[in-house]
Amino acid sequence: HQLQRGFLGRRIAVAALKLMETSYIPALSYSGADLLHGPLAMVDNISPVIAVVTEGKGGEALQPVLDRLRDRGADLVVIGSQAQTERASAGFALPTDGLPEELQPILEIIPLQMLAYEVTIARGQDPDAPRALAKVTETR
Repeated sequence: HQLQRGFLGRRIAVAALKLMETSYIPALSYSGADLLHGPLAMVDNISPVIAVVTEGKGGEALQPVLDRLRDRGADLVVIGSQAQTERASAGFALPTDGLPEELQPILEIIPLQMLAYEVTIARGQDPDAPRALAKVTETR
């Protein structure tokens, strides 16, 4: 379970980075627990909140966080099961029936990458050539 939470946090962080580097829109990534420790104060009906809600223990643990987001009027976008997406402002339902929870991250990253791509295109940017991004990062 700990390893899976690490995967979830990592793919959300990668999605936020991809959105920022290609569309130049500020994006932050938080675990559900971290969101409740302060950043929840920033949530309103103006800025969208994208939640990846896995089936199984991870999704169950996120339910109280989703309830708090809904109580604050969040513009909630959910990537997860059909039932979860129906309770959100918008969403992307994943075909996870019968798929072990450990393999769900493979499916969950796809809509996040698609979102970054579509937002970038809609803003008139080239997702394959973001400004100020080098293919090779040199470190010293």
